[in-house]
Amino acid sequence: MKQAVILYGAPGAGKGTQAELLERNHDFIHFDPGRHIETIVHSPEARKSPALRKERANFDAGRLCTPSWVLSIASKALSDVGNAGYNVVTSGSPRTLYEAFGPEGKNDGLIKTLIDQYGKNNLKIVVLEVKAEDSIHRNSSRRLCSVCGLPVLAGAKVESCAFCAGPLRTRTLDKPEVIKIRLEEYKERTFPILEGLKKQKLKIFKIDGTRPPYEVGAKIEKILGLK
Repeated sequence: MKQAVILYGAPGAGKGTQAELLERNHDFIHFDPGRHIETIVHSPEARKSPALRKERANFDAGRLCTPSWVLSIASKALSDVGNAGYNVVTSGSPRTLYEAFGPEGKNDGLIKTLIDQYGKNNLKIVVLEVKAEDSIHRNSSRRLCSVCGLPVLAGAKVESCAFCAGPLRTRTLDKPEVIKIRLEEYKERTFPILEGLKKQKLKIFKIDGTRPPYEVGAKIEKILGLK
């Protein structure tokens, strides 16, 4: 039976790490909205498009991109995964009430897309809880491989990627001043989605995101009936 999982949490809560674990160990497709958007707004085509340049400015500053645009590209991506018969896990998507429930809350957003593809009982929402200071520390210490994109856990004393030996880089999004903006965006625009999900009687599970990733992963596996 196909499952869909939405991982929520402040920046640095570990959403991407847990989504990658599900993808590697349990045949899920990880839809990473940040990576998907970053690829689009930093593509060569974006230089020629005023609309995409605007979205790039939002993205690089830590602000959420235009909800209608995000809804359009995310809905297509998630429908493609569902139609192909795969489990899916999203790391922080949908990010706004508009993306979640559509214009004016008309229930025509990504939540409806996921329910249509997977069924209400097979859609699980998991919230990874971390404090703001933990978020800032984790993000400002985080690095990614500039070649394969794999992350390096905060605090790890390595100078190159353990997988491909590529040089490491720090994302624009992970500068401390940008992280503070992202935290405000999460609090004001993403967190309210949970109330809407409760009204739809969707299953919401909360986990301490400050625990080591393997412990958090084990709890998620239990929630999903994977162990």
